Amino acid sequence: MAYPISRLWLAAALVVPLAACNPANPPSDPAPPSVAPPTTAPAASEAMPRAAQPANPSLSPEGQPLEQPLSCLDERGRQQADNLVQRCLAVTPATRPPCNVQNPCAMIEDEIKRSCDMYGPTEIKPTECAA
Repeated sequence: MAYPISRLWLAAALVVPLAACNPANPPSDPAPPSVAPPTTAPAASEAMPRAAQPANPSLSPEGQPLEQPLSCLDERGRQQADNLVQRCLAVTPATRPPCNVQNPCAMIEDEIKRSCDMYGPTEIKPTECAA
């Protein structure tokens, strides 16, 4: 019984890819792929010996801050802190800006500066940037 050529081509097209997937001589003992454990960089405090670390008077020997920064409310009072927060909220494009009286004033001022610096030389900045 003679097969039409189209059936012969179809059979060859199906058998050849299968033959490529199953090698004739598989390795007898395949070695597992070598997986190196992830390495992490040592922390800065571990990388430098204790004697070589620079002394920072605002940090304890363990590297913790000696005192917490003041909130803007404590630093400047309610009126000035509220004014700074309103300026910050008026200029920031951030979705979660640090415009809060409980944050240090320097952080709020940095957000105002960062936001105002985003404007190009030909763009008109909000009046809160000039204050």
